[in-house]
Amino acid sequence: MTLARFRRQSIGYALIAPAGLAVVVFLIIPILLSAYWSFTDYNGVKPPTWVGLDNYASLLGSPRFQRSIGNTVAFVLMGMGLGPPLGLATALLLNRAMRFRGLFRVAFFLPVMTSLVVVATIWKMLYNENGLINEILRLFALPGHNWLSDPNTALPAIVVASVWQGFGFETVVFLAALGGIPRDYYDAARVDGAGRWAQFRHVTLPGLRPTILFIYIIGIIGSFQVFDQIFVMTQGGPVNATRTMVFDLYDKFNSLHLGEASAVAYILFVILATLSWIQFRFFGERD
Repeated sequence: MTLARFRRQSIGYALIAPAGLAVVVFLIIPILLSAYWSFTDYNGVKPPTWVGLDNYASLLGSPRFQRSIGNTVAFVLMGMGLGPPLGLATALLLNRAMRFRGLFRVAFFLPVMTSLVVVATIWKMLYNENGLINEILRLFALPGHNWLSDPNTALPAIVVASVWQGFGFETVVFLAALGGIPRDYYDAARVDGAGRWAQFRHVTLPGLRPTILFIYIIGIIGSFQVFDQIFVMTQGGPVNATRTMVFDLYDKFNSLHLGEASAVAYILFVILATLSWIQFRFFGERD
């Protein structure tokens, strides 16, 4: 690199230096420290003691951590089974010419802009024994239920609240993708005699394939990191029925088991990296 070229580029390097330094200090270094701590017994006070893979073996052999993995997977499956299809259905409805379409779009996206803590608090009140949901059931002579106190309904109840809060984002993304599909494709399909279902199957879905891949990758990553709703609504209970991996990480970090907490973080990282690779490998190449 010549001196003149270096001088021309030095201004650019100077401008990105603060951001690069922040990434190193607040991202790269903590990641490396966490990786080291995951192989140690460390409480943040005494110097870390090397224990090798003991933290990972202890976690994977713990029934409570196995329960947290199962709860997290169940949350992901239920959330991803409801959220994207609901977002797509809503986007298809809002993509048509209709009155107050802009108002409906804002209404569906409004919960996305609301804090998860606020949403979780509202739904906790709705699920209360004397909350609106049970009052509506009583209007129809149906018995109420302790939704968040029953191990069988606590996790599905949180899933419903999470889907309600998040599917507006998927709706907006699908709406944008639907607008990018050329109308000529639909005109040609109608000329060939294709009905609505055939147009959806052979025109809409292929055109949305990259968007669907994006939605599921982002959604799965976000679902595996669920914490706010659990913390506000159930604190991991009842009897660990809603305890998830990130809540387990928080619990161990809060009790100063930093080595085990770091191991939980890296187990979660491996799971997410593997799932993302599988999705790109088997679905991304088709695009």
